[in-house]
Order: sequence, then structure tokens, then C-alpha cells
Amino acid sequence: MIAQEISRIRIYEQQPLRAVAGNTIRPGGLTLTEHALKFCDLPFGARVLDVGCGPGASVEYLMQQNRFVAVGIDPSPLLLSDAHCRNESLSLAQSPGEVLPFASSSFDAIMTECSLSVMDHPDQAMEEFHRVLSQGGYLVITDVYARNPNGVADLRCLNIDSCLRGAMLQDEVMTLVQAHGFKVTLWEDHTQALRVFTAQLTWTYGSVGNFWCRTMSARHDTPVVQSVIAQSKPGYFLLIARKL
Repeated sequence: MIAQEISRIRIYEQQPLRAVAGNTIRPGGLTLTEHALKFCDLPFGARVLDVGCGPGASVEYLMQQNRFVAVGIDPSPLLLSDAHCRNESLSLAQSPGEVLPFASSSFDAIMTECSLSVMDHPDQAMEEFHRVLSQGGYLVITDVYARNPNGVADLRCLNIDSCLRGAMLQDEVMTLVQAHGFKVTLWEDHTQALRVFTAQLTWTYGSVGNFWCRTMSARHDTPVVQSVIAQSKPGYFLLIARKL
């Protein structure tokens, strides 16, 4: 196991990642967001909450559809500031996903795109998702997952704040969602989107190792980080569930 001695770096706030990923900061980008929405029978005027909205790319996209009322929350003041600098009209608030500042049954859908795995208390977050969703409301999750059970324990000990650190196994994700009053209606593997994302990092920085060196301080052992991530065999998924 890897000792947890260094304060974690928020990878999603770092410029080397954002220079490649843009304002979505995730594999698949808005293409995957649009794909996910096709599986949700949302009425005109549906209220959609983006939990872990970052710089607000999905919130802005939803607003542009002229069909939804979109709201975003994120715990990062840096990312929210960037969002408001880009578009002052975005409806955003600072809050962690485990504490949603909304009344019960306030939303028709919740999206959490590459964000659930960054939360320290996913069980608590799922409770909040269930609380603020209306009956039959949609939960849309896109995220990294671990495909090798033997690599998960070491992921948890990485000193980085990243979806990779919090990646769960498919069975763990399914159990988490179902245990909190949701029925899973779709699971799709989108690991190819993660491969494309990794290729973009490689193209930009020469190698994934160079990316990690640019992102993390010299105090972090980047070869160890790469080895732990590789051992977990990360994939990427889309899950859609409905509140029972």
C-alpha cells in the first residue's frame, strides 16, 4: 500500500489537464452528454442539476437546448469563477455533492459527469441525489471505473484528487446506485472515450508520464502513480437510473 503523507493535488483544477480537456474536463465531453440525454424522456422545461459541474460546460449546453432549466454545483471556487467569467448567466452554486442546497423533489434529472468518483462520501451523495430528485427522475452518471479488482486498494491511497483515485468496480457502482432507491436502466461501456482522452494527453505532452510530471509536484512519485493506475485497468461508463 502507498502511504498517504502528501496533501492531495486537485488534478481537475490543474492547467495541464484543462489545456487538453477544455471546459468539460472529462472523457467523451459534450458528445457523451448529448448521447446520455437521448435515453432520458425529459419534458419541456425539465429541471436538470449538474453535480460537479466544474466550469459549467454542461450547464451551458443544457441552457442552449432551450428545453431545460439547468443548475450546476461544484465545490471548487476556482472552476466556478472560470464559469462565471465565461458566462455570467449560468446558474451555479458552490457546494459538495454530498450536501445539495435544494428542497426535496426539486429536479427531474441529475447529471454527475466524472464527479461521483471524486466525492469523499459517495453514499451520502447518493442519498442527496435521491432526495432532490422527483419520483421517476433520472440519474445520469458518467465516470471512470476499475476493471481489475486487485488494483482498487492502491488507487484509494494515491495522493491526488482525481476520478482515477475514486474509481469503483462495476459491481460496486451498481450496488451503490441500487442501494439508494434507484433502478438501473442502462449501463454502457465507453472506455474508448477514455482511450481517446489519454491519446490526446500523449499527443500534447509526448507521453502520459510527461503529463503527470507537469501536473504534480516533484514530491510525488509519478512512476508509482502511473503503475497504480495501470494496474487498475481503468475504463469509462455511462449509467442511467430512475428514482423508485
